[in-house]
Amino acid sequence: MRFALLDNQRIEATPRAVGSCPSCKADMVARCGTKKNWHWAHRGRRHCDHWWENETEWHRTWKNQFSSDWQEVSARDETGELHIADIKTPNGLTIEFQHSAIKLGEVVKRTNFYGQVIWIIDATRRPTDAIQYERMLEDNYPERFDGVDIYTVYYEETRLLKEWGALGVIVGFDYGGDNLCLLTAAQGYSRYLFDFPKAEFVRRVIEGKPLPVVQFAKPVQRRYRRRRL
Repeated sequence: MRFALLDNQRIEATPRAVGSCPSCKADMVARCGTKKNWHWAHRGRRHCDHWWENETEWHRTWKNQFSSDWQEVSARDETGELHIADIKTPNGLTIEFQHSAIKLGEVVKRTNFYGQVIWIIDATRRPTDAIQYERMLEDNYPERFDGVDIYTVYYEETRLLKEWGALGVIVGFDYGGDNLCLLTAAQGYSRYLFDFPKAEFVRRVIEGKPLPVVQFAKPVQRRYRRRRL
């Protein structure tokens, strides 16, 4: 975890610092090595949120785009189950940043728990994902919609779409550039994708403004590019 509590103030890990968990109040240990980001760990037992995963620099870079007060916000459901959101805005929007592999069933559980959630996926973890993505776009013509080039694709065209295309919530694939590839709507087996600037994504979340949600009145006729031989 990035934050612990000391005298009811959220503090970051520093050598020999002491603190308690903001969620369960257990003692925390400051881990300040040279290989990982400095962080807090529960003393002598597992994390109080069994969904929690070790953070990468990719996680920290994304989370630092938002107020520290929005980071690592704990919530409980009606049964008392505890989980800690990567980002939770005052408007109730949760943003989860996912780097490691995760099973669809687990994603569905987390999506149902948070309700209003956007998933941001590190699409650079597997080199083949970017190759599949570029190949998919080459095989399709975009449709111009509200000033944006929208690609209509099938959810089985890439591995990432197979893994994330059935959630019914906004998913952003981060391929490492200045844009997110946003997956925002679906009809049948079709999925709609378009590039959206990361800076604009962050700005809209901070200002509480909605993201564009592409939903056509009827399925768009797919048009294919003819591959060059």
